[in-house]
Amino acid sequence: MHSGGDHIQSTGQDADIAFVYEPTPADYEAAMRRYTYGTWPGRGGLIVWPALILVLVFFFCELRGFAPAMTAIVVVAGVVAGVVTTHKTLARVAREQHADMEDYGTCRTVVGDEGMTTTGGSQASTIDWQAFPWYVETGELFVLTTRRTRIFFVLPKRGAQDPADVDRVRAVLDRNLRRL
Repeated sequence: MHSGGDHIQSTGQDADIAFVYEPTPADYEAAMRRYTYGTWPGRGGLIVWPALILVLVFFFCELRGFAPAMTAIVVVAGVVAGVVTTHKTLARVAREQHADMEDYGTCRTVVGDEGMTTTGGSQASTIDWQAFPWYVETGELFVLTTRRTRIFFVLPKRGAQDPADVDRVRAVLDRNLRRL
């Protein structure tokens, strides 16, 4: 847990909760893995593109009149290319989202029933709960996600000022978002 710095006293569920942390690339990689492989929207997105590539390659081979052996080779190559491309895209998205947070340096995120505000460096952003209607949780992170894109906000539990703050944030998220 974070020691020193700001500490917000709280007595009820309406009080804001502050987390202070340094975002790391590992946070965003773990968030991307959890979302992609551990939720139905993530798995759906993981399956759709390789399946679409497979169907398009198969129809292309049929239209061109390829022999069955050649069709099989081209389809396998298409599937391999789709899997590799998907993996690289996920890694790139995680890196880009971490890069968006690098300017913040040490982040201070205050969570309340209306949303959350993150400040750090010369940056500040406020997010209401409608922007990120879903969330997932890992042992180390809360990951807030959008509906149709792989954009997410990562809130590391290590930033909690008090161990009870993790449970309080979970309660706020459960009241305002849908857990995947």
